Order: sequence, then structure tokens, then C-alpha cells
Amino acid sequence: MKRRFFLIMIVLSIIICAFPALALDTDLKVYDYADLFDDDKEELLMEKAQKLAKKRRMDVVIVTVDDTRGKKARDFADDFFDYNGFGYGRDRDGILLLIDISDRIAWISTSGEAIDIFTDDRLEKILDKMEGHLRNDRFYNAADRFLKEVDYYTSSGLGKSARHIPGYLIVSVVAAGIAVTIMAVHNKGRKTITADTYLDRESVHLRDKRDIFIRKSVTKRDLSRSSSGGGGGSRSSTHRSSSGRTHGGAGRRF
Repeated sequence: MKRRFFLIMIVLSIIICAFPALALDTDLKVYDYADLFDDDKEELLMEKAQKLAKKRRMDVVIVTVDDTRGKKARDFADDFFDYNGFGYGRDRDGILLLIDISDRIAWISTSGEAIDIFTDDRLEKILDKMEGHLRNDRFYNAADRFLKEVDYYTSSGLGKSARHIPGYLIVSVVAAGIAVTIMAVHNKGRKTITADTYLDRESVHLRDKRDIFIRKSVTKRDLSRSSSGGGGGSRSSTHRSSSGRTHGGAGRRF
């Protein structure tokens, strides 16, 4: 019996070593596999990320690696988030920063509501704030700036994403539709002025009735989407990860 139990434990250990994702504790928010942070700095980042995640009800994860196992940074970041069970709620709300030191690229992956909050424009602004630190190997400063920007934009709310129509606009359209309907019903059957109203039939004699086409007039208008206001653009680009889930994201080499 003891031998059987021992064999089972060996098998479980092999599985966990082969698939480290199974052993991850999602309460931890910083995974410094590339050893870019001092222990005290890593602990500080961990504390900040955990508090931020609870405060915003959104997972906030930082990962550093020196090997993406042949995957692109985007795919590695998405898979790390998905297969390790990160994300709050049904939509798996969360954001993950990957720093790949081997290819010197930073990638931010978003999921759930974070896709709408962190639009393309906002992600680029976050990377702008981080880039100087990354280029100078100040990785703690870059990660700390990432957390500050995440806190700022989540407090600002949703970006002007094309995936959402503002509530006030919907209300306005509905109200206008109701008003037009009421006016149409109210005026139905009350039309008293026609083309014949100003026509003196005794003085005018029409021998032939024809419609003559004179010219064609076409007016063209350029309807472009606005992306101003609130520090956020109007678009969140998305893609599918290997798990089939939808992610947003952006990255930059340093």
C-alpha cells in the first residue's frame, strides 16, 4: 500500500514538473522566472498587484521570462493567462504584463472587461511610459509604472471602444423615435394642402403630363469615428488565443 502511494506521488510530481501551470497559485501576481527583480522589489510588486487586483476586481499579473518556448510573446502571454486560470468573473477580466528578456520585448495581454478599458491607444500610452525604463534595464521601475497606469485607467472606466454604444446615445435615439411616431400618428389624415391648393383650374389647362429629368445631384459626406476624449482611443483590437478565448493586447521591443 505504501509502495502504491509512493508511486502515485512520483507520477503527480512528474506531471507538475512537466506542466508547471498546474502548480501555479493564482493569488500570486508576480512570476519572475527571468530573475529581473531583487527579492524585496519582487515582494513589493506582489503586494501592489494583489491590492490592485482586489481593488479593481480584475486580475493584474506580471511575468518575466528568458525563454518563451518557441512561442511569440503575444501567444505566450495569452496562454499563460488562460491556462493558469487567471481572470475575475465569467469573462475572466484581467491584464498581464510579459517581459521577455531574451527577445527584449514587452507584451501586455488583456481579457474580459480589460479589453474595453485598455484600448489600443491606452496600451500604447502605457508602453510609452514604460519604454525608457525597459531600455535602461530598470525592470522594477517599468513594472511599477505598469501597475500605476493600470490603476489610473481602470479608475477612468471604459475607453471609447467601438464595442460599446454609450447609454445616453441609446436613450436619445429611442426618445427621438417615440417622438416621431407620436407626431406621425397625430398628423395622420390631417393633410389639407396639396399641389392642387394653389392651382386655378379654370385658368390653367394641362395638355400633357410628363416627368422631365433635369439633373442628378449627389452629396457625399465623410463619416469618421471620433477617438478624442478621456485619454482613450476608440478601438480595441482583439484576437483568439490557442484556448479559443478573446484577448486584446499590444507590445513593444526595447
